[in-house]
Amino acid sequence: MNALFFYWRACHGRLNFIGWSIVVLLCAFMGCGKLQPAISGMYVNHAGSEMSIARDTLVVELAHDQQYLIHRRTGFRLIATGKPGPWQYEKEEWSGVFDAASGVLTEKRNGKLITFDLERGLMVVGKRKYERVSDK
Repeated sequence: MNALFFYWRACHGRLNFIGWSIVVLLCAFMGCGKLQPAISGMYVNHAGSEMSIARDTLVVELAHDQQYLIHRRTGFRLIATGKPGPWQYEKEEWSGVFDAASGVLTEKRNGKLITFDLERGLMVVGKRKYERVSDK
């Protein structure tokens, strides 16, 4: 009886080792160790001119793998005869692919290049700079 137990234990130990080895190899080949920079979050931009005042909010969220969704909400007031008019609002939904090597998120429909300075909490879309206000 003891011999049977020790035989089972020895085989079980080898199978356990083989199983974990397979898991480690799969993770290595599938990229389990790749670290995504934390680009998800809420970013805001405030702009104004003699013609309008605008507040722009972009929410970046990871969809899966390198794919991101970007939700844009813009509020603006047109200025007529020196006085701001009522607030008007627009929404847009973008999607993009993040390239970890270059650190650039490329918006799919129009090809906008979105870059990040995570240390300073900035995102740049074209010439517009957005400040990160939340990581959710």
